[in-house]
Amino acid sequence: MSASSAVASQALEALAVNIPRQVQIIYKDTKMNFDFAEQINSDLENLDFQKAISTAEKELSNIATTAFHEIIGKTFTNPTDDLVNWMDSFYKEISKKMVVKAMYFEMNEFDINTDVWYIDGVAYKEDGGLDLEDMEWLSDCKSDVMTTKEFVLTGYEKFQNLFETIEEKEENDEWTDEMQDARDWCEQIIISRFMEIMKKAHEAAKERKLDWGNIPVYFTEHAYDFIVKS
Repeated sequence: MSASSAVASQALEALAVNIPRQVQIIYKDTKMNFDFAEQINSDLENLDFQKAISTAEKELSNIATTAFHEIIGKTFTNPTDDLVNWMDSFYKEISKKMVVKAMYFEMNEFDINTDVWYIDGVAYKEDGGLDLEDMEWLSDCKSDVMTTKEFVLTGYEKFQNLFETIEEKEENDEWTDEMQDARDWCEQIIISRFMEIMKKAHEAAKERKLDWGNIPVYFTEHAYDFIVKS
């Protein structure tokens, strides 16, 4: 677990009654393939999502074909404007209570929450900056500055089902090393695609001259403390 994970987790334990899932920034110690993640994290950090996705898709294509391979070339189907409008509505609502200096969004922990894949968010009155060794400021929030309605992601329903059936395949000894590697690269592609649409939404907000277009927007997958900033 990284330093930012430990600090955030300690703060959240003290504030558990007020802090929901979206700011619980902790590593998935047993689920995430960090060897794979490290191959594309520098590109994600540089917001070069196409390069990250290209690398992940190439690595996936080198593995014996599985159902997870169908992720290649597929994106979330939500129109960017729908996401922008959802984020704008959240910003406007919180702006009635305070001056918003930064926003943070998470995709839910999709590999174990397979029914619905969605985004949640939090607004902040101060921008604590991006330092993966110290993201304690993300835990400094209460429920009244969090999204009350999730943004449901669409287009990957087949993959929701694939992640759902992994445990059954493992129990039936139908799970192979190739399937695991394919699953892990599929996971990296999904995270990258999520970050890609978040960046596109922020860019669209700037083009539309929305008030939050010029404030920092942070995002990641829940329970993964590799956070990027747009």
